[in-house]
Amino acid sequence: MKPLQRPFNVSSITRRVDVDNRIPLRYYYRIADNLIKQASVYREEKNLIDLYIILLRFSSLVSETIPFHRDYQVLLPKERTIYKKKLLAVLDELESLKPEFQRQVNELNKGYTRSQQQQIDDSERSPYGSDISSQWPPVNKKPFPSLDNKQAVNRAPQTSWKYKNDYSQVLSSNPMQVDKQFQKLSLGLLLPKKETLSRHSFLGPTGLRGQWLGPSAEIKIQYPSNPDLTSTENLGTSQDEQYDLSTKKDSDLGGDRSAMESVLSLDDGRWLCPSESPQFTAEEMGDNFPLIRQPSPPPVLAQIQQDCHPIPPSKVADPRPGPATSQPGMSSSNSYQHLHIPVSMMEDFLRLAMVNTKKNLETCGVLAGSLKNRVFHITTLIIPKQESTSDSCQTQNEEEIFDVQDKLSLFPLGWIHTHPTQTCFMSSVDLHTHYSYQIMLPEAIAIVMAPTDSSSPHGIFHLSDPSGVSVIRNCQQRGFHPHEECPDGSPIYEHCSHVFMNPNLKFDVVDLR
Repeated sequence: MKPLQRPFNVSSITRRVDVDNRIPLRYYYRIADNLIKQASVYREEKNLIDLYIILLRFSSLVSETIPFHRDYQVLLPKERTIYKKKLLAVLDELESLKPEFQRQVNELNKGYTRSQQQQIDDSERSPYGSDISSQWPPVNKKPFPSLDNKQAVNRAPQTSWKYKNDYSQVLSSNPMQVDKQFQKLSLGLLLPKKETLSRHSFLGPTGLRGQWLGPSAEIKIQYPSNPDLTSTENLGTSQDEQYDLSTKKDSDLGGDRSAMESVLSLDDGRWLCPSESPQFTAEEMGDNFPLIRQPSPPPVLAQIQQDCHPIPPSKVADPRPGPATSQPGMSSSNSYQHLHIPVSMMEDFLRLAMVNTKKNLETCGVLAGSLKNRVFHITTLIIPKQESTSDSCQTQNEEEIFDVQDKLSLFPLGWIHTHPTQTCFMSSVDLHTHYSYQIMLPEAIAIVMAPTDSSSPHGIFHLSDPSGVSVIRNCQQRGFHPHEECPDGSPIYEHCSHVFMNPNLKFDVVDLR
């Protein structure tokens, strides 16, 4: 295996698969068959780590998932007996492989630890070493700025060699001197005037040092309409007048009355009654009632309930796919086995679907292939019997598909379908369809061919794992519908990071129509 980019986490790779009763029980037994087939390849290749992981997945599937299916005690009694015996054999093999597996995993984790420590050591090396003069261009090396002109003049004649050594010595030996240099930068800055602070302070001209001043009865507030909005300069002037007036009037009230009493004295019962007098203008009130203009309250956005209409498939895309990411617990190269696609397969599939595409009908196909040296290869394109519409495609006689896969000993690697007139995306129906493929094999992919989408004529996707898989598993809706967001904020489906186009890979077409 390649060097790890994360510690090898066995529990995350072999986590238990929750049962989904919507998936027929025979599908789960086919998943078990594929795991046994995959384990046989790893056993022949003496790939002990992958063999151990696949056997763990098999034992979890047979002992922790399948028995909880609602049809387990009713259907397929023969398979139930067969897989119980297979489980016992797998558990014995796991017990014998465990010591060597632990040793190899420890070696991988030690290699990961060493690589991480090496990166930490490299990052901790000071960039201000003794050879700083050879790394930095001499043109950009200027002494720290100082507000003392005499010091600046005295430093100028010094040679750059002396400055470089002094600078590196200061940084490496006494970092406190560097802090003092930066502290000197603010010594010559002029402090703002009190007038400036009072103009920009909501506390008024006295700031925190002054006594709190209650509202004055002489000050009236008028809220103008939008055309009456005043400029910022006028508003600032009015505020200054307000502060001066309120300070003057409160000083006349005397120091014996408390601030609370001055506030209570303002209410004579008339404030609760609507005013019958017309609004005064600034000219009518004169100096007795300074007018303070304030902006109108901002408009409030109201949510409008739209009429319920059927949602077209193109609008139920479950937002655009996220970027390719790796599975947690392992590096991107180790989370999924790599999957190779023949370069010409997608174009050949479009030609096979041309008749339906001209009729605005979708076409789907099943991808199958082999496993060798930890790489899946798509070697067979199966075109099943199907029923198609402009935005859906349903396979028929799935037993024929299984027969082809079993006779040729192929792994189910995903599916491919067209969007004749729509853009390249995964609809909610597509997500549910792909869910059954990805449950059967985590590396399974979904290829969308959109010949009319010039910006993205094709896409290779899969469900994010575990977030997207969990959302689709818990969704009980059918047809086109929106999905809830993943709890961790990740996209429901994403571009694949484990897929590669292989120009040397050949494939066969099995058309069952």
